[in-house]
Amino acid sequence: MAWLVVQFAICVGVIVAAGFFLVRFGDALAEKTKLGRLWAGAILIATATSLPELFTGISSVLIFDVPDLTVGTLLGSCAFNLLLLVMLDILTGKRSFFDGVNPAYIVEAGFALSFTTIMALGLFFSAEFKDFPWIWPGSILLPAVYVLAVHITMREGRYPPYVQDLTKEEAEAMKARARKVKTGRKKEKPLTLWQTILGYAVSALLVIGASIWLPGVADKIAGRVPWLGTTVIGGIVVALTTSLPEIITTIAAFKLGAVDMAFSNVVGSNLFNILILGIDDMLYFKGPITSHVSGVNLGTALIVMGMTAVVIIALAIRRQRKFLRLSLASWALVLSFIANILLVSFLA
Repeated sequence: MAWLVVQFAICVGVIVAAGFFLVRFGDALAEKTKLGRLWAGAILIATATSLPELFTGISSVLIFDVPDLTVGTLLGSCAFNLLLLVMLDILTGKRSFFDGVNPAYIVEAGFALSFTTIMALGLFFSAEFKDFPWIWPGSILLPAVYVLAVHITMREGRYPPYVQDLTKEEAEAMKARARKVKTGRKKEKPLTLWQTILGYAVSALLVIGASIWLPGVADKIAGRVPWLGTTVIGGIVVALTTSLPEIITTIAAFKLGAVDMAFSNVVGSNLFNILILGIDDMLYFKGPITSHVSGVNLGTALIVMGMTAVVIIALAIRRQRKFLRLSLASWALVLSFIANILLVSFLA
């Protein structure tokens, strides 16, 4: 058991360290190719930070045959990602974090909600589709809808963000943070485009390797501790582990003053996570993956849908009051996340 814990810790360490450099090289790559941070946050960074979920899911269905682990991990990761917005709301200060986000991102969040709804329907009608020879039909739609979501999000994101006027104190604090970041950096020799691509590729390979290793270790731990089970391991432990790159990159983007990039990274990662579920469904040849997992996952999917709807409402309403440093939307996200933890822990 001790050696399994060590292996799990190694996987976590590699994912966190390599994920940090993956995002750093990804941001540099976006800058060198002149595609900008919007593209970096919505696509390149969000996709890069979702590599642990991608390869954890692939290895779970192809190598270790634990579909419950991959579904629980991906839906649990979506819940963890949305909880990151609460952390950003705390760091924002007196104003709500959602007030500073471009309302055009309602479109991206709307697509994330529709994606989760498709998978929730697959889980809800799991009994009806159990005899299907391959996949849940909704999974076929996800790649096409994902391309549409990226295209529309990028188009809408080009418009100037609607940001409410900052108070003088908040504006000065933001400038001070930006100066601190610039002065705190050591002068480094700029990397070439090929060095950046190489660094991105090596970091990605390390993340992929650790992610392939992780589900096997998690499944063995679940076998040694029967009261946990693969649903709990996937929905909480592995989900948190694979969400670590998002935590690192989202906070880093916020500290740089890239609020839209931080938000887009969270929602973009959730879009990609649900796309991964569709990919895993295609790779699971025993039938629709939604028909071979615990019914608890439907509860998690519904909670993620509710959390995403809260985010959409927060972007639409704006000017929210704060109570104990959190806006009403953030409190709703916290309560929803706690409900999901209780659901997975006691009903799995």
